Amino acid sequence: MDKMTQELHDFLLQHVSEMAQEWLDSREIEENSVYTADASSEVTEYLREQNHYFTRTIVHVLKDGSFKKLSGWAQEIATKRAHLGNPLYQSIRHFKTFRFIFFKRVEAFIDLHQSTIKQRDILLWTKTLNEAFDKMIELFTMYYGQVAEAQVYAQKMIISELSTPVISISDTVGVLPLIGQIDDYKSNDFVERIMVQAKDLELSCLVIDLSGVPSIDTMMTNELFQVVDMLDLLGIDTTITGIRPEIALTAVQLGLDFTKIKTYGKLKDAVSDLLYER
Repeated sequence: MDKMTQELHDFLLQHVSEMAQEWLDSREIEENSVYTADASSEVTEYLREQNHYFTRTIVHVLKDGSFKKLSGWAQEIATKRAHLGNPLYQSIRHFKTFRFIFFKRVEAFIDLHQSTIKQRDILLWTKTLNEAFDKMIELFTMYYGQVAEAQVYAQKMIISELSTPVISISDTVGVLPLIGQIDDYKSNDFVERIMVQAKDLELSCLVIDLSGVPSIDTMMTNELFQVVDMLDLLGIDTTITGIRPEIALTAVQLGLDFTKIKTYGKLKDAVSDLLYER
C-alpha cells in the first residue's frame, strides 16, 4: 500500500465514530424496523457497533485489495436482519445512505491533499471502495435470501405436516394460514384435508390468511378460487386476509376478481369482526 493510500486508510479509520453518528442521525421513524429513529438506546448502540465493524471492514480493502473479509460481516448481519423480519429494501436503503456519508469523508481527504494526490489515485480509490460496497451488498442480499428461504421452508414444512391445517378459533370460525407460494399446497391431500376438517369442525366460515404469501399469479389465484368454490358447496363462507399492497397490485394488473370474496388487510380485524358477528 502506497503512502497516500495508507494516509486515506488511516484518515477514514479516524472518522469511524463520526460517520456512524451521522448515519444514526439520518434515520427516520420506521414501523417495525430495527433502523427506526425512535429505537431504544440499546438498539442504537448495537447499530453503532455494527456500523463501526462495517466501516473498518470496508476500509481494510484499501490495505490488501481483498474482499474476503466482507463475507463475515455480511453473513452475520444479514442473518440477524432476516431473523428480525426486517424487509430487505430497508437494509439496502441504509447501505445507500451510508455509502454517501462514507464518500463524503473520502472527498474531504482529497480536498486536504489536493496538491499531492494524483488523478489515478482518486480513480483507484473510488473503484476499489465502490466495488467493496457493491460486493458487501451482494453478499448481504445473498445471505439474507438464504435465511429467509430457509425460514419459509421450515414454516411450510410445519404446516404441511400438520394433520389439522385449519386452526379453530370458535365453534364456527376457523383460520387457514398459508405460507410461501399457493401452488406449494397442491401436492399430497392438503386441499382434501382442509375440506374434511372444515366439515368435521362444522365451520360456517373459514379465514384464509395470505400474510405469508410473497406473490400471486393467475394460476395460484385459480387454485385459491377452487378452494373457495369447494367450501361454498359445503355451505362454508370464505374470508381472505393478508393481501399486501404488492399482491393487490398484481391482482389488479392480472384482472383477478376478488369482489365476490370478503377480504381484510389484517387477520386480527377479520377475526374480531367474525367473532362479534357470530
